Amino acid sequence: MRTRISRHLGAVLASATAPASAAAATRVAENTVGLGSLVDESLPGADGRHDLRLLTAAAAERVGIPPEFNGRDYTIFLLRTAAEIEHSLMAQYLFAAYSLGGPKVPQAQRSEVRSWQETILGIAKEEMGHLITVQNVLTVLGAPRQFDRDDYPNASPLYPFGFRLEPLSLDSLAAYVCAESPADFTGPEADEIKARAQTDVGEVVNRAGAVFEQLILLIEDPTIVPDAAFNASTAAFQARWDEWGRGYRDGQRGAAATAGLPNLPPPELVIRSVNSRSSAVAALRAIAEQGEGLEMPDATEDSHFIRFRAIYRAMKALGSGSDDVVRPLAANPTTAGEPTGDPSDTNTPTTITHPQALLWAHLFNLRYRKLLVGLSHAFELTNDPTDLTTLAPRGGLIHRSFSEMYNLRAIAGLLIGLPASNEDEDGPRAGPPFQMPYTLSLPSVEPDRWRVHRDLLDASDQLVAQLRGLIGTGDGEHYLIALSQADQRERRLVDQLIAALTAAVPPGGPTP
Repeated sequence: MRTRISRHLGAVLASATAPASAAAATRVAENTVGLGSLVDESLPGADGRHDLRLLTAAAAERVGIPPEFNGRDYTIFLLRTAAEIEHSLMAQYLFAAYSLGGPKVPQAQRSEVRSWQETILGIAKEEMGHLITVQNVLTVLGAPRQFDRDDYPNASPLYPFGFRLEPLSLDSLAAYVCAESPADFTGPEADEIKARAQTDVGEVVNRAGAVFEQLILLIEDPTIVPDAAFNASTAAFQARWDEWGRGYRDGQRGAAATAGLPNLPPPELVIRSVNSRSSAVAALRAIAEQGEGLEMPDATEDSHFIRFRAIYRAMKALGSGSDDVVRPLAANPTTAGEPTGDPSDTNTPTTITHPQALLWAHLFNLRYRKLLVGLSHAFELTNDPTDLTTLAPRGGLIHRSFSEMYNLRAIAGLLIGLPASNEDEDGPRAGPPFQMPYTLSLPSVEPDRWRVHRDLLDASDQLVAQLRGLIGTGDGEHYLIALSQADQRERRLVDQLIAALTAAVPPGGPTP
C-alpha cells in the first residue's frame, strides 16, 4: 500500500516546483474562491459547525490527495515522510563528514578540509533539529511520531535519492546540492550539478523542499486540515528549544569547533513548538528556509544549499587532489549478509568481516538504536514541572540522547581506522553502518518502556566485554571503560524507575 501511494505522491510532488511562500498563499486564495457555494449551510457538523465534507472533497481534488486519505491523514503521511527524509539526510551527511580527513591530506589543505567537515557536521545537527520539529507538528495533529527511515538498498520515490552511505565526492556532493536546492536552481552550473547527480544516483534527484512546500499548502488550508485538528494541549509533550537547543543559536555555541576557521558560522538549530495552524506553518517554513530551499536563499548564507554548493565548488577546484582529502571508506557498510565484491560500489551493501571492526559496528548500531529509542520515549513524557513522576525521567532521556550522539561520533572515529574486510588489511576502511533496528515501537505502558532501555544496556555491556577482551590495551580501551561506567550509572537509575513505577500500581490493579 505504501509503495503504491508513494509512487502516486512522487508524481504529485515532482510537479510541486513553485516556492510555498507568498505565491503559494496566493494560489490557495485563488483556488478557494467560490468554494463556499459548495457547502450546504443546513448540514451541521458533529461539533456544531457546518459540515465541510463537500468542500474538503473539492480541495482534495485540487491538491491531488489520493482517495485513500482525507486531508488530515494525508498531511500526517507527508509529515512522517518528511521526518524520514530528515533522518535519512542526517545519517548520510554524518557518514560523509566522517570520511573527510586522514593522513593523506596535504598540509596546505588541512584547514580547508576541516572547515568542510565542520560545515557538514553542523548541517547534520540542523537536520536533527528539523527531525525534532517535524515530530512536534505530528504531535499537535495527534499523530504518532516517526523516527524510522528507509535503509539501503531500499529507496522511496519521495526521497531525494535512495539511502546510501558513501565517502564524500563531487558526485555525492552534487546529489546533496540538488536535494537541498530551491525550485529555481537553474543555469549552467545547476545543469552540470544536476547531470552529475543523476549519473551518480541513476535517476533525477528530487528536491526535499517539494515535500515541505506541499505540506505548507495543505496545512495553510482549513478546508483540508480543519482548526479542530490542532490540539494545543499537546505542547507539554513536545520538544522545546530550551531542552534540545543546547545553545545552538546566534553563535552561542559551536564556535569552539570552528576556532581558527574564518567565515564558518556555527550551527543554528531550528526547534519549534507548535500549538496552532500558524505555528505549524511557521515551523515548516523555518525548516525549508534553512535547508530545503523554500525560496532562493541568496540572502541566507547559512542555508544548506549554499553551504553544500560552496564545498562542491571548492572540492572541484582541487581537481585530482580531491582524492587525498577523503578517507577510503567502504560504501554502505553493514554487519549483516554475505561478503560483497566491490566495497566502493555505492549501490550495494559492504559486509564488515574484520573481527574488531565488526564488533565496533555492532556497538555503533546498538547505540544508534538507543539514541532513537530515547528520542521516541522523550515524546511520551510531559515537560510539566509539577509532575514529579515524569520531569526527571524526561530530562534524563534528553541528556542521554546527546550523550549517545557523542558516543556515535567516538565509535565512528574508531571504525574509520579499521579495515572493513578481514581478507584485506590495507583495503577500504570500515565506517559507521547506521543500520535501522528491527523496531522502534515502544510498549504501551511506562515500566515496559524503561525495560527496553535496560535490554539495550545489557546488550551493550556484553559487546563492551567482548571488545575489551579482543583489543586489550589497544585503541578504544579508555573509551570502553568510560562507556561502561556511564552505562552502570544509567542502569541503576532505570532499575529505580522500573521499581517505582511498578510499585505505584494499586493492589489488584492493571499492569502499569
